[in-house]
Amino acid sequence: MERIRLYECLARIGKLVESPERIRIVDALCQTERSVESLSGVTGLPVRTVSHHLQKLKRDSFVVSEKRGRHVIYSIAGEDIVAFLEQMKQLSENIFPEITLSLKQLREHRSLLDESTPPVNPMLIDVRPVEEYNQAHIPGAISIPFHNFENNMKSIPEGTPVIAYCRDKYCDLADQAVEILKKNGYSAWRIEDSVSARMAEAKPLESEKE
Repeated sequence: MERIRLYECLARIGKLVESPERIRIVDALCQTERSVESLSGVTGLPVRTVSHHLQKLKRDSFVVSEKRGRHVIYSIAGEDIVAFLEQMKQLSENIFPEITLSLKQLREHRSLLDESTPPVNPMLIDVRPVEEYNQAHIPGAISIPFHNFENNMKSIPEGTPVIAYCRDKYCDLADQAVEILKKNGYSAWRIEDSVSARMAEAKPLESEKE
């Protein structure tokens, strides 16, 4: 009987992640805590839709919430949720040819850093929104958000080689940032390392949160 209950609980997890919208919401929360309105903005989903999915995720302990003033702030229930989502992404690569093809096509146009010949004294930049950087970032990274990037990148000294990263290897913000940097005379590359991948593997991260 206990084994039957185990399978029932596993099936509940399956139902939670059967919705692409819910996965998008969880993926956004893996970057940082957010209000319903913030989640709506970052996922492009209507506020009502986000709120509906959050109630299901909260009911089955994928997310937790906290009232702050007039807003309810949602966050993932634990770092094991990040690891679960990262494992789902890896599994999708392993079993779905279209995911492998999509990633291959991305990499054909991607200026990936060759780690066997790294540049001397590069600047590592995090192009995610500043609230995501503040939540957690790769050690040593500087926050230069992609929003208004051409203005933001003026803080990078001329001639400095730049390495950029963003949310994960499927995210193209770092690719766009690298292209802008190159057009402006910088030597620039991207890496596919990410905060969520590091969290899943228990690798070091830094935070600006108090």
